[in-house]
Amino acid sequence: MTVPSTTGARFPPLPEGARVGLLGGSFNPPHLGHLMLVDIAWGRLELDQLWVVPTFDHAFGKDLAPFEDRLEMCRLTFSPVGDRVHVLDVERHLPAPSYTVQTVRALLAQAPSAQPVWIVGSDILDELDRWREPDELQRLARLFVVPRPGYPHPERVDVDVTCPEVSSTAVRAACAAGRPPPRVLARAVERLITARGLYAPG
Repeated sequence: MTVPSTTGARFPPLPEGARVGLLGGSFNPPHLGHLMLVDIAWGRLELDQLWVVPTFDHAFGKDLAPFEDRLEMCRLTFSPVGDRVHVLDVERHLPAPSYTVQTVRALLAQAPSAQPVWIVGSDILDELDRWREPDELQRLARLFVVPRPGYPHPERVDVDVTCPEVSSTAVRAACAAGRPPPRVLARAVERLITARGLYAPG
């Protein structure tokens, strides 16, 4: 199935009325905190599928590792959960820059009865007003908010489990300084970063 035909974006087939968890992000690189988010979502939400959606072209202009590398790192990170999770490249087929609201619209164009749930850390709430059409996004998709240290939003969070303070920024900083990255990555992701020189000095 394709949606819309002009984009070439492809989604897995869904049953009628499917509840779909969506975990988007730069994943630059993905870490074990992201894997914990997936487990929390599966434990609290009655999902039919959960999709990991790496950003293709960041709306805020962030410098990212190549998309193919981030896709592969996501597949390696989430491989322990097996076929419960799909890592999708849909945003490469949608107009740039990548906006969450247009990804959700593309999903609903294919499966109008789907019930999207966008999974976020509570840190996202502080910048949500900078996103494209934030009110429309929250109309189209429920936000499932997981607490993160330093970002208290007790009125908005959906679970009383706080994700650990794990940061992709810290991983990149360590690699750029020529130090081993913090032990917050899947082993296979560590090996890929080393082999391809991702985030290396210079």
